[in-house]
Amino acid sequence: MKVINVELSVKPGMQSDYEAFIDELVTGSRGEAGNVSYDHFKKLHSDTDYEIIEHWQDDKAVEFHNNTPHFQKFLAGVGDFLTKDPVIIRMDYNE
Repeated sequence: MKVINVELSVKPGMQSDYEAFIDELVTGSRGEAGNVSYDHFKKLHSDTDYEIIEHWQDDKAVEFHNNTPHFQKFLAGVGDFLTKDPVIIRMDYNE
């Protein structure tokens, strides 16, 4: 299984717009073949820090996800909401 965590720091005052923007990505990703789970969280004790935690069956599922319209839309627009580049952590999980 592939696990991807993405840390996102949102510009103050843009949280509501960001949350509406990210909803399409989360909904679309959850419906993909090969997706085990796809969740979006606001970090505790922070008004502007968020995290996406993704679990995928394999590399093929991640590659498919990276080419979907909802992910491409996310890549094209997320920078408008952020104070810095996302921090992406990729991991393998073997049961």
